[in-house]
Amino acid sequence: MAIDFQASESPGFFEQLIELLQPETLMSWEFWIVASAILVVAEFLTAGFLLGAFIPGTLLSALLAAFGVGMSGQLWGFILGTMVGLIVLRPIVVRRARLGGVPSNVEALIGQPAIVTEAISATSFGRIKVRGEEWRASAEEGLESGAEVRIVAIEGSTIHVQAQN
Repeated sequence: MAIDFQASESPGFFEQLIELLQPETLMSWEFWIVASAILVVAEFLTAGFLLGAFIPGTLLSALLAAFGVGMSGQLWGFILGTMVGLIVLRPIVVRRARLGGVPSNVEALIGQPAIVTEAISATSFGRIKVRGEEWRASAEEGLESGAEVRIVAIEGSTIHVQAQN
């Protein structure tokens, strides 16, 4: 039984790819909507709203393509929309994302009550106990051992406290 290795009637992979990458296909509103969807999915998988900033550009280009604007108009729409996303929208989204954060690690200690375990003077460090851990501490006024204090700041491995009133 002989196998016939002659070219088949259907186009190969590269011919199909070249046909798909024609300017008429790439500059259709469907292309821009698919690009927008890909950017939305990619943005959910990353952080920082960088990929999401391109979405206004792809949506504007899709709108322009739907109204029959040519390739150069769509590209200018993509550039304009992306610039709006990067310059206007991204800073707003990033700022909002940072505002809603809950303090963690040592920042969560600020405002917490603590007990002085080793006297603190205005010129020397002492020690405090907060949440079962001992920390090096400083204060603007002298505090005796056993005094109740509140954490006001953290600088490196030193906690700054003030007397709790």
